[in-house]
Amino acid sequence: MSDEETELDLQKLSRQEFVARSILPRFPLATLKIEESQAGRVFDIYFQEKLLLSLNKRGARYFFPSRRKRILKWDRASSFGLPRTVDYIIRDLAEANYEVFSTTNKQILKRPVHISRYLRCPDCENGGGIKIIMQGEALAPENSQIYTLISRSVEINGAEIKCTLCGWVGVRAQLRGKNIKLYN
Repeated sequence: MSDEETELDLQKLSRQEFVARSILPRFPLATLKIEESQAGRVFDIYFQEKLLLSLNKRGARYFFPSRRKRILKWDRASSFGLPRTVDYIIRDLAEANYEVFSTTNKQILKRPVHISRYLRCPDCENGGGIKIIMQGEALAPENSQIYTLISRSVEINGAEIKCTLCGWVGVRAQLRGKNIKLYN
């Protein structure tokens, strides 16, 4: 936990203010706007004048692409604690390509797409055919579930993966949007 977070006292702050003020030091390019409404104070986090996150007394609402639902309710978040809730939100921001940092000031990077038999091809939309491209002449039988062999003479232009069912080739990032539901 950073010095900034230890200074924040949950006894003196509302849940939404604690989370908003805990996110700001880890997302330095963001700005915080506080508004008064009939339902209480609302803490909105903006990046380049675009609303990304809104925190009110009921919970947090995402306005950026995420694997999670767009609304995180505080009663559910209280089961794993508010500091951990901050970590989840920061991780979701990192997955959406925002520059955020850990409590030790290291940038949190987007996780690479894990290739598994459950991934669907963005072209034919069938599962089970996505494999990692390996250029070479021979492939061990135990690696045939993960890799597909392509001759070294074939130009792949930076492609990392191939669908063995339809022949599509591409990069892992292209699978991200096809296999999870993104919200805007």
